[in-house]
Amino acid sequence: MIEARIQEIAADVQFGPDVRIICERLRIAPGCRIGVPTDDNFRWVAGVRIQCGTLELGPSTVIDRSVLIRGGCILFGPQCRVGPGSTINVLESLKIGARGSLGPEAVVEGRRITIGDELWTGPQVRIGGGSCYEVHSELVMGKWCHLGMRCFINTARPVHIGNEVGIGTGSAIFTHGAYQSPLLGYPVRFAPVTIGDNCWIPGAVINPGVTIGAGAVIGVGSVVTRDIPAGALAAGVPCRVLREQAYPKKLTKEERKALFTELFSVWADILADYGGCAVTFEQETPSLKLGNYYIRFVERLSDIAHSSQFTTHIVLANLVDRPVRPNETVFGLETRVVTGSIIGPAEKLRDLLRRHGIRFSEKPADPETPNG
Repeated sequence: MIEARIQEIAADVQFGPDVRIICERLRIAPGCRIGVPTDDNFRWVAGVRIQCGTLELGPSTVIDRSVLIRGGCILFGPQCRVGPGSTINVLESLKIGARGSLGPEAVVEGRRITIGDELWTGPQVRIGGGSCYEVHSELVMGKWCHLGMRCFINTARPVHIGNEVGIGTGSAIFTHGAYQSPLLGYPVRFAPVTIGDNCWIPGAVINPGVTIGAGAVIGVGSVVTRDIPAGALAAGVPCRVLREQAYPKKLTKEERKALFTELFSVWADILADYGGCAVTFEQETPSLKLGNYYIRFVERLSDIAHSSQFTTHIVLANLVDRPVRPNETVFGLETRVVTGSIIGPAEKLRDLLRRHGIRFSEKPADPETPNG
């Protein structure tokens, strides 16, 4: 059942059983699936309930079974996913960018929530908590962020999180702490939390009013009660700085080569299992050969002469200083852009790089580029 005064629903949208959508404005782009049964969600009860002011689903977005969505303006970018058993209740606005994924049994509550592209969360993540529906509640999170399973972000006061922030399993961010009466001298605090770009916070607790600078790493099990400067390595209960300006560190050519030599030696087994064929690892280059694919690391893309020996070259290049050829997929390490076809081993390689914290935007190869 769909009730919407203004609605635009693409012809190929799929609806599962017992889906009910009530809203003022509705736009569902091509390729979306709402409450559709699959082999992966058979354990979840059929049905989706959505009631909001505006609902906009970008192309190929999936709302799984047993999902409840309520609120004001709810916007999902292309290829988003809301896992089964999830609950969303955001009074004013929720916006999640392209390819954002909420894991099973996620709870997202609050007043205003804006999240960039490439969000990934594990199961049972919760955003909201006490006082999350009051006027000060806000969450702003950048792109490429990761929330491990059972992560909790309280938004009684604003929480601002930068790009490429990893918040690991069981972590908690609090913007308020109150139970016993301040009239009896007990501590009560409501204050925002800010986390800069490219931080890693595995299994830690962040207290109200804390600012963590860009590039900081917080040790597992830490309790952060005061500000942590940018680039610091910090740990402990309470958390303290162990080393200032520890990160980021710019690698030398030799260190980059050693890093990818080690990674390629491990990835050879993974790619062989993935492709079902033998993989040859050459340590000196370093490079991998599997079938007609040649994967290698170089400092400069111009170091590679044209070769027709392999159908496809997959290159990790620190510097992309010439046009990408039609038979190449190039991962630019400085630009963090992957250019060319991202299928087969290239797609698997991108996933392996992401698991090691090396993330890429992507653009297609230029069809006008001549084959050098």
